Amino acid sequence: MVPAVLLLAVSACGAEPAPPAPGTGLPDRNSAASTCPEGGAEISALNGEAAMGLRVLTLEMRNCGTETLRIDGYPDVRLLDEDGQPLEVRVEHGSAAISRIDSFEVPPAGFALGPGDRATAGVVWRNTYDDTTHPPQVGAKIDIAPLAGLPRQVFTPRLGPDGGTPSPDSPATTIDLGSTGRIGLSPWRAPEGQGDRPRP
Repeated sequence: MVPAVLLLAVSACGAEPAPPAPGTGLPDRNSAASTCPEGGAEISALNGEAAMGLRVLTLEMRNCGTETLRIDGYPDVRLLDEDGQPLEVRVEHGSAAISRIDSFEVPPAGFALGPGDRATAGVVWRNTYDDTTHPPQVGAKIDIAPLAGLPRQVFTPRLGPDGGTPSPDSPATTIDLGSTGRIGLSPWRAPEGQGDRPRP
């Protein structure tokens, strides 16, 4: 994966059975004491980088439950504005439509995520604003399921200084899409040596 990093516009220094509509009925995990979400997987921002208008944010999924999870595919991501309303964003599997990143173009490989284990995935986008007829799009919250069809959760991404690993009191960051209206995703990957080996 892109150095375990999802370029997320760092504003700090800087998508099932009839799921609820984005921004309604899904509490933001960062607004209260964190508990293990339904489904047993907790997702948060791990780190982020920005360069020449290109953003990459690394997401981390932790198995906070008691059962082993089978992961094979991409996170199901929706972006919400600061009021919790969904943004019209095109979600791509891979990065080629934005800027080719080899680790984003590798196909998904299944693996087992045991209790306490972690996996990462990347989000990439560009911060370009060239349509003054519409205000720039800014994602303030991430509405996400580990895989399409699984229980969803909403969180406010936070990053430490210079896009590093966050702490509970780290400031919120944003996904500043400008007028591009598009993000790219990499598939979930387990750290080397963790979980079983990818299926062929």
